[in-house]
Formats: sequence, C-alpha cells, structure tokens
Amino acid sequence: MINYRTYEAEDFLFDESFRQWTTGTSPQAAHFWEQWLAQNPDRAEVTRQAQELIHALNDHYQDDATDDRIELEVKKLMTKAAERREAEQEEETEHPVIPLGQRPWWRWAVAASIVLMGVSTWFYINRLLKPALNSYEYVTRTVTTIPLEEKVNTGTKAINVLLSDGSVVTLNPNSRLSYPSHFNTSARTVYLSGEAFFDVVKNPAKPFLIYANQTVTKVLGTSFLIRAYYREKEVTVMVKTGRVSVYSQKDYEKAQQSGVRRVDGVVLTPNQQMTYNLEENRLVKALVEEPAALIANRPSREQVFEDASVTRVFSSLERTYGVKLLFDEDALAACLVNVTFNEENLMERLDVICQTIGASYEVLDGQIVITSKGCQ
Repeated sequence: MINYRTYEAEDFLFDESFRQWTTGTSPQAAHFWEQWLAQNPDRAEVTRQAQELIHALNDHYQDDATDDRIELEVKKLMTKAAERREAEQEEETEHPVIPLGQRPWWRWAVAASIVLMGVSTWFYINRLLKPALNSYEYVTRTVTTIPLEEKVNTGTKAINVLLSDGSVVTLNPNSRLSYPSHFNTSARTVYLSGEAFFDVVKNPAKPFLIYANQTVTKVLGTSFLIRAYYREKEVTVMVKTGRVSVYSQKDYEKAQQSGVRRVDGVVLTPNQQMTYNLEENRLVKALVEEPAALIANRPSREQVFEDASVTRVFSSLERTYGVKLLFDEDALAACLVNVTFNEENLMERLDVICQTIGASYEVLDGQIVITSKGCQ
C-alpha cells in the first residue's frame, strides 16, 4: 500500500484516485479518500490545499483545454522550471525543512502541468515531464502499473527490508525503496532512491531488476551495493559476489519495447564497480577501491610463498579476490618470489610482487594489467 501520510500537497496531484475524488468522477475514489481522511485527520489541511489547486487549474482551463493549449502551457512551465530548478535545489540543500507554502516553485509547476493533462495527453508526460522529475518519482508514480509498498529510512542507521522472495535489502540513511508485496511470475522489480546493499536470492527463472536514477541493474542472485541519490550526477554499482548487468534505463526500456534481446550494458563480477555518468550517459567499469577476498579467511591460508613461481602467485590472487590479472605467462615463467603476506590488501600485495620482479601494473576496465620484461 502507498503511504499517503508522507505526501505533501503537490504529491497528491500525481495520484489519479485523488484527482477523481476531487473532481467527483469516481464514487469508489470518494469512499476511499473519505475513509482515509477520517483515519488521518491531521492530514486534512494538506489534502485541502491539493484540492484547491486542482479546482483552480480545472476552472482556469476548462474552456480552452485543447491538446495544443496543454502542450504550449507545459512547454512554458518546463522552460521556467529548468531556469529555476538549480537555484531551488541549492536552497533545499541549505534549508532541508521547508514550509509547505514555500516549497520549490518548479515542483508546483510540474505538478500543475500533470493536473492539466487528461488521459488523451499522457503523451506529453513521457516527452516533456520525465526530465523534470527525478527517476524514482517518475517510474513509481507514472510507469509501474502495480501497487507498491515503500520503505523510507529517515534515521541515522541502516535498516533491513525483507522482500517476499527472501531477498534482503539493507537500506542506508536518506534512502527509500519501493517494491510489490509479492513479485509477479516473470521478474522481481524494485525501485531505489539513495543507497542500499542487496543480497538477492538466486532464481534464474525470475531475474531481479533494480531501477535506480536512470539505470537498471539486472541480477539472478548475488550481493552488491547501489548508490543512486537523485541529487548526485553519478550512479555507482559495486559487486561483492556473483555477477550483475547494468544498463542505462533509456537503453534497457528501448530494447524491451522493440523486442531486442541484446542490450548494451556493463557486466560486473566480484570487486568490480560501474559508474554511470548521468550528464554524459556513459557507463564506466573499474575495480572497487579496496577489493575484498571472496572468502574471508582465504588470504590467511595462502600468505606464504617460498621460491614460488610468480605466475602461481598471480593465479592465487585471482582466485582469492575474483579479479582478472592479465600478464604474459611466457615472459614471467622464470620469475620466482619469496613473500609473506599478513594483512595487506590486493593492491599492496601487487606492489610487493611487482617491486620484487621489476614489473608494473595498471587497472583497466575492471581488470589488472601487469607489464614486465621478465626475469633472467
């Protein structure tokens, strides 16, 4: 169920049943909202303000609400909203708690434009409104067709959310997650705004999809972190175990609509991350800053190497961290090392080995490339 208690006046304008109740076009909607108000009397003032705005807009345009007029008004609103939005967001950051009557003008403009649109003008929402709303609000309010539950973390500590398939989402502060009470038969789809760690139950027949700030992450069963705050210009996906695929939402939805099976995206394996630049619409793969061992106690079992072939040491590191090391086996065949590792991380271990054999390394596309002239 949608938690309407968290809604402000402009949020109600996006709700079809609320608009039907306000305009008196649905007895079912009237019954629901009258009952809801009886149970939530403290929200009466907010709903009254939303109704007044809806009535004012309907009265103003009832004699001239043609499609051409609607398109013209929406374009004007979007132009003004784009000019004001950046300045308003800076004010929100400095003053996070804003009285209802002083909430950012551009949100009221966008909300008003939706009210002006009837069923025949939803085309304009897709073409004009989508860039003005953050991705989370757009997909959860205007795209998804099934009821969603929402969990919002307004505290200072992470909270766990248990999904119907047994998957667990650790939702970090200032984040929210929308999800169905029960997943359908074809896919498990959730929507994230903020940061969360996902531990997904494996089910090859039913892929798990996370929509997060213009990206789609697709998995079968794995654990990974997604950071996708709508105010930030980048989305980051970091994989701990398993394998995930990350796409831009635009490319993914276009492929779904056209029936194309192949979608250009980025495949991530353990200790790899993807950064999606929203302004450049570009996906970049790299290693996480500090790669972790796939099995926590594995490094302690393989920390001593005596007269060991460096190629065997590199292979051991690949198994331990799940990171691909690219090197010339023939050139390094004669290289032997004597090293003992304690608490060093992957990069520190590579520093020691490369210094010992006179080699160097660099991280490229989520892999480590080792360069060496070999050993005599």
